[in-house]
Amino acid sequence: MSVTPQMTNIPMSTPKISVMIPTYNCAGLLRKTLASVLEQDLGPELMQIEVIDDCSTDHPEQVVAELGKGRVTFFQQPHNVKHVKNFQTALSRAQGEIIHLLHGDDFVLPGFYTQMLEMYAQFPEIKACFTQNHVVDSDHRIIHTAKKIQEHNGIIPNFFEMQVADQYIQTPSITVKKEVYATLGTFNPSLSWTEDWEMWARIAKHYPIGYIAQPLACYRVHTHSSTSMKSIQGENINDLKRIKVVLKGHCDTEDLREKVEHSLNRIIFDYALKNYLAALKVAKKYALRNLKTCIAYAPNWKTRWYYIVVYCKIAIRP
Repeated sequence: MSVTPQMTNIPMSTPKISVMIPTYNCAGLLRKTLASVLEQDLGPELMQIEVIDDCSTDHPEQVVAELGKGRVTFFQQPHNVKHVKNFQTALSRAQGEIIHLLHGDDFVLPGFYTQMLEMYAQFPEIKACFTQNHVVDSDHRIIHTAKKIQEHNGIIPNFFEMQVADQYIQTPSITVKKEVYATLGTFNPSLSWTEDWEMWARIAKHYPIGYIAQPLACYRVHTHSSTSMKSIQGENINDLKRIKVVLKGHCDTEDLREKVEHSLNRIIFDYALKNYLAALKVAKKYALRNLKTCIAYAPNWKTRWYYIVVYCKIAIRP
């Protein structure tokens, strides 16, 4: 069993919210991210804003200097440490009571931070809070809006049983009390694509989580993101298999473990099918790799035989 890293040397919280922005070669999109935060700047006494860069080659420090004008601090890794380690660095550098981990290609909408503070004040028992979110493309256009979990702001009842079986939270939409990371540890280093899903499930198991029933955060998908490339290559499937084991380990009942098993098998099949369709445009070997997963995780024999036939047809193509 892997051990999640613990946070050490926690300073006394000064800013109320720490907006920590991890980046890697997304300087062009970082402009939108920083602008969305600075438009809601609560001032240095209430908000820390810092970019934590994973040794990018596109000079994000220039964007920070231009837009931040001294308000936004910048930290760069001495060498590339990959995104999970960069997230952990961001968490360790956060000084506020509440941490918002905002990826350098995502952004927030007006009212995000004030509504977050209102939720923590109204529901002091919550240790994390997230909003409904939009999914946007590289040009900031809305592709999809997440379905509301409930129609009103407040605590989500029995949320762990939901989150452990599916991913309801996109990272830009959630803030977490720093004390939670100090108690539960940070992101699981054995996961490379689903580390956020597991983190939010772990938090939901131990603490009440608040919800804002309004889309105030935007999660970006685009062809150059690490998420998209992993999908095409089918690497995300291996991570889904790993997280299935981890999530089942969080469950205290056999019924819930079975729910996770069935749900993750369905998700693996669905992602493998999406990966296959995307891979057709890139490389035959990736298409076949994902088809194998479709066959292995097909929900029934009829579906399995269908994809066996598809696999054979593609395999014999020149």
